[in-house]
Amino acid sequence: MDNIKSAIEAMEAQLSGIENVRLDDFDPAKTILAVIDINKGFAEAGALYSPRVGRMIPEIVALSEEALSKGIKVYAYTDHHPQDAKEFSAYPTHCVGDTEESDLVDTLAALEAQGLITIHKNSTNGILAHNPAAIDLNLSNFLVIGCVTDICVYQYAVTLRAYLNEHQLDGEVYVCESLVQTFDIEGFHHGDLMHGLFLKSMMDNGVKVVKEIKIS
Repeated sequence: MDNIKSAIEAMEAQLSGIENVRLDDFDPAKTILAVIDINKGFAEAGALYSPRVGRMIPEIVALSEEALSKGIKVYAYTDHHPQDAKEFSAYPTHCVGDTEESDLVDTLAALEAQGLITIHKNSTNGILAHNPAAIDLNLSNFLVIGCVTDICVYQYAVTLRAYLNEHQLDGEVYVCESLVQTFDIEGFHHGDLMHGLFLKSMMDNGVKVVKEIKIS
């Protein structure tokens, strides 16, 4: 147990040293913002709802709107499952396609009028869905925000990093610590611990974890 405690302390020290970036640092023509699962089922109500996710909505919408205004493409991924989704053997039924749970939260969905692209997915890994980000060889910067840190965000970021490596592509994957979050269930899923552990694992896999993406 002493080794576990010291490892957690080292992780906390590593994460405390991450820095901010500015949206203006990125070339709009070579950048996308991927928003993961900021839908009504996770951010407002439903079997997998978490208030920790809901609290991020205003800042996620603000960053998305600013990105669009600068000409950065914004892809919003959302779970959109059939009633008999294979995923429901591992997770409670959620975000079924003919329910509101699979819809983006209203303030994010409103940005479709400004060019936001909604992408439906039927698994925890958005890279396996129709994914223009992973096949656009002109992109260099992949900014990732949303939920949850240790499942959908983690799988998206690490898979995308591996995709770039496999195909010898230049590019960086950035995850914004302040705009990703996970759920907390006492005695089962410690939100802060899982958030930190999976951020560290992303860093260990070559993903750049930043504290904030500043827009002003």
